[in-house]
Amino acid sequence: MAVPLTTIFSWFEKGDFPTEYQFKQTFSSFRHTDERIRMNEVTGLQDAFQNTLPIAVFTSHQEDENAHNSVLAKLNASNLTEANINEWKEKLKINLAATIDGDDDTGNVYTKAQIEGILNVFQTQNDALLAHVDQINNILSSDDPNLDKFQEIINYTKENRTQIELLADRIAGSGSDDTISLVGSYSNWGAVTYQSQFNSLVYNKIQQIENAVGSGKIRHEEKVRGDSRIKHDLDTLNFVVDAYDTVTMFTVPLKVKRIDSNTVDVLFDSLPPNIIQLTIKKI
Repeated sequence: MAVPLTTIFSWFEKGDFPTEYQFKQTFSSFRHTDERIRMNEVTGLQDAFQNTLPIAVFTSHQEDENAHNSVLAKLNASNLTEANINEWKEKLKINLAATIDGDDDTGNVYTKAQIEGILNVFQTQNDALLAHVDQINNILSSDDPNLDKFQEIINYTKENRTQIELLADRIAGSGSDDTISLVGSYSNWGAVTYQSQFNSLVYNKIQQIENAVGSGKIRHEEKVRGDSRIKHDLDTLNFVVDAYDTVTMFTVPLKVKRIDSNTVDVLFDSLPPNIIQLTIKKI
C-alpha cells in the first residue's frame, strides 16, 4: 500500500534521519518504469471504453455513401439539388458558361445544326436583297429622262436640306424667316441676305410711298418682332391698335403706352414667335 505524500515528506524534513523502513516505504509508493501498468489498474478506463465506437460501426459508417448526403456532395453529384448546382456555379464563376442541348436539358447556345439553319435564312434574305439592288441599279442606269429629273430633285434636296427644313418650320409656325436665305440678288437695296430683311425693306418702301402721297393720315401700319417704340405721326392720343400674328393670324394681346401724340410704346407679355402686324387707327 502506498504511503501518502504528506507522510513521506515528514520523514525527510530538516534534521530527520530516515530509517530503512521509511526508505522502502517511500520507494514502494511509486511505480518503477520497468513495471507495466495493467488496464484494470487505470481508473475509469473501462468506463471510457464503453463510450468508444466499435470498429465495425465505424467501418460501416465510413463506407456508407449516404452517411452525410445532406451536407456533403456525392462523387457523382446525384444528391445535389438545382439550387445547389446554381450555388456551385455562382461560387466557381461558371454560371455564364455556354451549354448545349442535352437529353433533358435545354442549353444556352445554338448547336451547329441550329446555326446552319439561321445562316440559311440570312442567306435567303441577302439573296433577295441583292436582287432588289440589281433591279434598282438597272433602273438608275437606264436613259429614262424622268429618272434624270428625279435625280436632280434628290440632289437639290440634299444640297438645300437646311433651307427646306427652315421653310417647313416657318409654314408650321414653329420657326421664323430670319434664318431663311433670300433667293435672288438685290444689291441695289444694300446687304440683303435673309427673307426677313427683304420683307422689312419692301414694307418700309411702301410706307414711304404712302406717307409721301397721303394727306390727312388716319392710320399707321408696322411690323414688329417684340417690344418696340413706334412713330405713327397721327398727331393724336385717341386711337385703337390691332395686332395679329402674321403666321397663325391670331390676334395678339399687348400693352400700349402713349409717349406723345405721335409716339407709342407697344409691350408684349412674352416674346412673340413670329412677326406681328400692328395697325394704329386714329379715332
